[in-house]
Amino acid sequence: MGSRPVKLHTVFITYNRLDLTKETILSYRETVHCPYTFCVVDNASSDDTRRWLLNTGFDVHLLNENRYPGYASNFGWSHAPDDATHLHRSDNDFRFLPGWSEQVEHAFQSEKVGKVGLRTDAEDEFAHNTGGNCVIRRDLFDKGLRYDERPWPQIRAEVGDGYSEDSFFSAQVRVMGYTWTRVKQPAIQNLASGDWSDEYYRTSYGVRGIKPRAGDPTVPEGFVPYGE
Repeated sequence: MGSRPVKLHTVFITYNRLDLTKETILSYRETVHCPYTFCVVDNASSDDTRRWLLNTGFDVHLLNENRYPGYASNFGWSHAPDDATHLHRSDNDFRFLPGWSEQVEHAFQSEKVGKVGLRTDAEDEFAHNTGGNCVIRRDLFDKGLRYDERPWPQIRAEVGDGYSEDSFFSAQVRVMGYTWTRVKQPAIQNLASGDWSDEYYRTSYGVRGIKPRAGDPTVPEGFVPYGE
């Protein structure tokens, strides 16, 4: 039912950037106001992130290689407690703002909504998806909804230019008979640049099969694409 109380299971997907990881998890725990559990799936961090995580007492899963965010999301959600009603994913570069979980609960009062993105329409220019920081109904995951784990070029060859694992995921929500929506007021703040000057994004984009556009000024001199 649409009014079913929300019990959230959140997966934080980490790769390096320990300071941002701490900020992400701290702000989440300070602002979430519904019953919740969370786990961390680490995509083979090479800094002190894994050591710190193992000393926190959190539910931590360490991957031996950077397996792409779609894989990490699916993996983390598969470890959700049986009583979790909604599943949430977040990368490790966000600050959660007061009121975000209340907005999620409000959105899911509609029985038609299967997925809620934590970025507003004004913050997200993509028409195909809600963005990666999102919440879905657990029922959809149990019925087979998964992030596509293929590189972006393969997804785009099948469904069209501009599609990513986020947009393909959102499309599958609609195929399953639900709509997706976004929060109405700012719920998260992105703490990172998102461009090729950041080693995190060079690796994250690389495992997705994405290469920089020619002439992109953020690409560092001597850059070699991931896997080459």
